[in-house]
Amino acid sequence: MYLAPLLLGPGIILAGLALATDFRGIATRTVDTYLNPAHADPGLLRTFHRLGFEHPGMDFLRYAPLQRKLLRIWGGLICALGIGFLATGVSLMIRA
Repeated sequence: MYLAPLLLGPGIILAGLALATDFRGIATRTVDTYLNPAHADPGLLRTFHRLGFEHPGMDFLRYAPLQRKLLRIWGGLICALGIGFLATGVSLMIRA
């Protein structure tokens, strides 16, 4: 029972640290690809075009630096969550 938090904790910590420190540009690449509406589902973009207005997030380039900063902050929060998982796993292991 205590093995899952012990294994999940370090993985979540490493993922959070990679986002928080922008290791090898992962936060930048995530914002530029996954959060960019220009890379959205083509069907969704066609639907917006058919309805006669632009996708609500197409002013993406104006907000991209803010989104990168927010993603790095979320990376720190994910890292804290991983530390909580790891602490839970250790406390369960000590208790057992």
